[in-house]
Amino acid sequence: MFLAKVCHHVSDSVNDTICFDILGEIGQMKYGRQRVWGSIGISFLIFVSGCAIDLWSQGKVYKTYTPVFILLFVFICSDLFYCWRKLKLPLSKSPNILKSVCAILKLIPIVIFLCTAISAGIFEGLIFNFLFWYIEDLAMATGYMGQVKIIEGVTTLTSFFGSKVIFFFMSGELLKKFGYGYTLTFCFLCYALRLALLSVVSIPWFVVLVEVILEGPSFALLYATIVTYASIISPPGTSATIQGIAAGVKNSIGYAIGSFSAGFLFKEVGSRMTLKIYSGLAAFFALVYIIVYTLYLKHMTLSSVTQNNVKWKRPNDAQREL
Repeated sequence: MFLAKVCHHVSDSVNDTICFDILGEIGQMKYGRQRVWGSIGISFLIFVSGCAIDLWSQGKVYKTYTPVFILLFVFICSDLFYCWRKLKLPLSKSPNILKSVCAILKLIPIVIFLCTAISAGIFEGLIFNFLFWYIEDLAMATGYMGQVKIIEGVTTLTSFFGSKVIFFFMSGELLKKFGYGYTLTFCFLCYALRLALLSVVSIPWFVVLVEVILEGPSFALLYATIVTYASIISPPGTSATIQGIAAGVKNSIGYAIGSFSAGFLFKEVGSRMTLKIYSGLAAFFALVYIIVYTLYLKHMTLSSVTQNNVKWKRPNDAQREL
């Protein structure tokens, strides 16, 4: 599991970097339109894999996951072949990547951005690791255990037909219109609303409805905002490193805090109260961020950045729209 997680997150960071290199500086706001196909592909393959496992396991006592490994092997081989034969990118190089990255990490707005990424990871860790657990608790309490796997499958499929697709697709336009500061605040408020509604639903099927509507503005838009901003602030030749740092703090520190705290709270106060606590925390993060943005980040000037001798790709985007 450790090795799989490492490979998964490294792959994500490199994929995002390649995507932005292909889009170029003028196309960075179109990232969400590319990422949406990843969500569609994941949802489709989850459905296909589940059906294949059930068909392969007919008449057997235990489920066999052989078809999943076959699919994995086929897609990995296809991906490697395509990258080897077709993917040719003009990669820029930084003369001193360590110096460039360290110069960025000394900037207060970047530190605030990384803290925001950690905050996003906290809520993603809760949802990714405990949403199905909550559904099963709710199903057991309301007599829906016979349908729980169907409900979980439909919940996963919301990535295919829900607001996640819409907000990935619209993320660039929303960032251009509202900027990074207001968009991030909106995302945390949506997380607060999403978790609050999940904590009060009466039957598991209502979880599907909440996820269809609010997964997009909370997870998808927040993900696209963080990744796009990380690309914009990257000096030439450091994009993969900056993406890795942003993903690292979100997917390691944030996930660890969110998962550990949620596990402790699930045991001590129950699943519903845990979601309510996290809902309040998301609202608190939104309040803190909008205050910091209004009083400090919104008034950052270009000179305060260039005095650090960092060569930005698009300093206006990186600072004035934070």
